[in-house]
Amino acid sequence: MTSTRNSWQWFSVIVIPVALAYWVGGLLAHSTTELNTGVIPLCFSAGIALTALLIYGEGVCFGIFLGDVLLTFSVGASWPLGLSSAVGGTLSAWLGFKLLRWCHFSCRLSRIDDVTGLIFLAAMVAPAVKATLVTLSALLTGSLNWQNFASHWWMVGLGDCSGILVITPFLLRIYLDSAGLFRRHKKERVLEVLACGGLLLGLSWMVFDRHTQVSPLMEGGLSNAQYLEYLPFPIVVWAAIRFQTWGAVLGSLVLALLAIAGTNQGVGPFVMQTANESQATLLLQMFIVIVSATALLLSAAVAERQRAERQLRVTLERDRLLAEVSLKIRQSLDLQQIFKTTVTEIRQLIHADRVFIASWQEGGRIEVVAESLNGSYPSLLGGNAQDDLLTDLSSLFTHAQTFIADDITYLNLSPTVQQYTERYQIKAALVVPLHLDGKPLGLLVAHQCWGIRRWQKQEVKLLEQLASQMMIAMSQAQLYQKVQQLNCNLEKQVEHRTHQLQEKITEVQKLHDMKAVFLQAVSHDLRTSIMGLLMLLKNLQHRPGDSLTLSRSILDRMIKSSERQLTLINALSEDHFSEQRPLMVHCEPLCLSDFIDELNQEWQPLLKQNQATLTRNIPHHLPLIYGDKEQLHQVFDHLVTNALKHNAPGISLTIDVTVEQGMIHCHLTDNGVGMGEKQCDQLFKLYLRSLHDRRRTGIGLGSYQCRQIIEAHGGNIGVKSTPGNGCEFWFTLPMAKSQPSAVS
Repeated sequence: MTSTRNSWQWFSVIVIPVALAYWVGGLLAHSTTELNTGVIPLCFSAGIALTALLIYGEGVCFGIFLGDVLLTFSVGASWPLGLSSAVGGTLSAWLGFKLLRWCHFSCRLSRIDDVTGLIFLAAMVAPAVKATLVTLSALLTGSLNWQNFASHWWMVGLGDCSGILVITPFLLRIYLDSAGLFRRHKKERVLEVLACGGLLLGLSWMVFDRHTQVSPLMEGGLSNAQYLEYLPFPIVVWAAIRFQTWGAVLGSLVLALLAIAGTNQGVGPFVMQTANESQATLLLQMFIVIVSATALLLSAAVAERQRAERQLRVTLERDRLLAEVSLKIRQSLDLQQIFKTTVTEIRQLIHADRVFIASWQEGGRIEVVAESLNGSYPSLLGGNAQDDLLTDLSSLFTHAQTFIADDITYLNLSPTVQQYTERYQIKAALVVPLHLDGKPLGLLVAHQCWGIRRWQKQEVKLLEQLASQMMIAMSQAQLYQKVQQLNCNLEKQVEHRTHQLQEKITEVQKLHDMKAVFLQAVSHDLRTSIMGLLMLLKNLQHRPGDSLTLSRSILDRMIKSSERQLTLINALSEDHFSEQRPLMVHCEPLCLSDFIDELNQEWQPLLKQNQATLTRNIPHHLPLIYGDKEQLHQVFDHLVTNALKHNAPGISLTIDVTVEQGMIHCHLTDNGVGMGEKQCDQLFKLYLRSLHDRRRTGIGLGSYQCRQIIEAHGGNIGVKSTPGNGCEFWFTLPMAKSQPSAVS
């Protein structure tokens, strides 16, 4: 009962539609292409019959016979002619199908062997059966005389031949690659298609369908010119070369239909070159056969050349991959990186859905250590010794032989392994064991998940070659791990001793630096301050009289000099030099204009002594600043005295104060000797100047303290200078309204 039901389903779903397609195709050919001779130059039904057999097999032969019977009776043929046509058409299609199967025909028509088989076996040999039966039947029934036997035989045979060469490739392309017509292409490609199609239609119309009433372009008129039937042929060649099978199929079909249309109207080169319609029909059919066969051969030749180029590129890429993996093995012992690179390159090269490397663990289990995966499929990475499905696979690969499975469903697998293949959607597999000296190291595996796959010899050879490289890499890594274990304790000891030594060296270096700072400060900075105080005392000593009256201004200067000494001494403490413990400041609102005026009064003796001038550019309505008066006094005093000390007498100083972006900007500019870029970079750091340069000695405590003071206020300080063009010191201070009551 089940067999009967399946047979009826096959008959209703496949056989009947084939019969209807054969019948409709034949009627369409009769209504559109039948010439006045009663012969069809392009037999659609012959192409449909062969296509049905190639797609569905011999089971559709009855559908072809039934469709031919319906066709012959639909066009008014007699019983003998109808039966001979049905039998001949079915036998011709079956013979063509068997001959193509015998020569291993591929429906993609991408090889020259496939096109050659279609032309010589299916299109030339097989149609002779139908042509012979139909012509003999017509002769025996009296509808054909002996004189026209040969021409009728040729026209029937060539009609089937042209139908097979034009219609069969067209239907096969629709069946195999119908999406190719609607696939998005580049703009240049679309324009080329339009240009090719336009030229083909235009030239074909001009050669085959122009009427004699059109004004002549040359003597006798272009429509009356002979031997122009091959004028559109280069366009078909162009389409076949540039667009392969689709170009050859569509170009041949369009050219054949236009040529038939012109001949059917009694115009065109075939009518003008012959004495009767039978000869015109034969020329038309031979033209269609020649054009279609040539176009198909050209497209197959171009496709084979492209395949050869792709194969060459693949071979070069494989050689590159082998060289790259070998180089990584020689240059690196990072086994994980080598594995990751290898699986990624292999998957991209052979276009597999999953490629992974599994390493053998103790107890005969395996663990996936690297994987490259098409994201739409489940990952094996992370499968470990606890995964029973993954572990069971080890029983399949106990021997050092490559395992190849084009279709995993045909293997006699255990239930556990079948579960494993279903879980990870494995349809085809290629497994290369990794063995070294008879000991299993792991597996190099490629999976195809979307469907079955016939693994090529080059792909198998590639994986085997890479497996050899993997064995070398894994062996090297194991040796390296042993060496690492032997040297581990020694390296730890050396590292520990080295760390202790570095700590001692650092400690000694810090002590040495502090000693140098202390000696430098004592030798210069403190000495300079004490010498200033000593000069004041000597001036008092040389005044006449035993009793001396000390003015308040002199007393103030002596006190300030002593305070500076104390500040320098405090700066020598470790906490004061610490970058992590900033200076403490006690801020209050200050009027910067009044503050600078007070400082200017103090600087007058010093300015007079150095023959210098000081210009102040301060806005009248300058906002109050928020700062520590004593600390800012030290900043301004240091910058002014430093400028006077390091320049020749007679320089000009300018103090500019502006408000920018909520901060007070102060600029002190001089026209002195300036500084170099290196000195500018080190000016505000704690560093030692040369002890042998009289004008550039000391440890730079003043500039370093200036930076600490300004940054403690929340501002920044810097200098711009070039040798010979003076210096510009700048710093920023916050306004009183934007700061809290204390800053630290």
